[in-house]
Amino acid sequence: GANTVTATVAGLSGSPVTFTATGTVGAATTIAASSSTTQSATVGTAVSAPPSVLVTDVNSNPVSGVSVTFAVTAGGGAIDPVSPASVVTNASGVATLTSWTLGTIAGANTVTATVAGLTGSPVTFTATGTAGVATTIAAVSTLTQSATISTDVSAPPSVLVTDANGNPVSGVSVTFALTGGGGAIVPVSPATIVTNASGIATLTSWTVGAVPGANTVTATVAGLAGSPVTFTATGIP
Repeated sequence: GANTVTATVAGLSGSPVTFTATGTVGAATTIAASSSTTQSATVGTAVSAPPSVLVTDVNSNPVSGVSVTFAVTAGGGAIDPVSPASVVTNASGVATLTSWTLGTIAGANTVTATVAGLTGSPVTFTATGTAGVATTIAAVSTLTQSATISTDVSAPPSVLVTDANGNPVSGVSVTFALTGGGGAIVPVSPATIVTNASGIATLTSWTVGAVPGANTVTATVAGLAGSPVTFTATGIP
């Protein structure tokens, strides 16, 4: 920016004389994040704050015209421009991606911003992909088994709830109910069990009825593909 010096002699015509010098930015020395480096979004969607960096000289003045290379390094998502992307810093020394869409698998996604030789390079941005809305329910325990009448089956009914990309969805209420055989389940039928962090809901136990033959339990979440899941156990004498 502007710098000025004056030369003054009191009473003289032309005094003061003003000299102006414009200070120009030095060579780029440092790169740093100018947007959040950690965030989260639903899998397959764009983050709210696309990665952005600031390039400065040794005196922290922003440097324009520097090519910054952005690249997806984990998570399988996509950036705009396409990875690896070269984005040039603007008049404010900032280079920003247009967008960053996370991959379809829940978990960590990373993008790096690199300028060779600069302090702070590469800058790493991390976004956690979270599961989408529940779409599907399926059995994770055996669907058919047998047990002596009035005893517990060896594998209590268990289901997995997932989103459209197969990611497990926690916090979904699954209704388990006895639908045949007259046995008992724990919790008591109908029982509501919430899926855990792995997207799984499991009965504590299932006791088959006192009469030999078929026993059934269903696991239901309204609106999900695969619902209800039906488990069958044959009571044997």
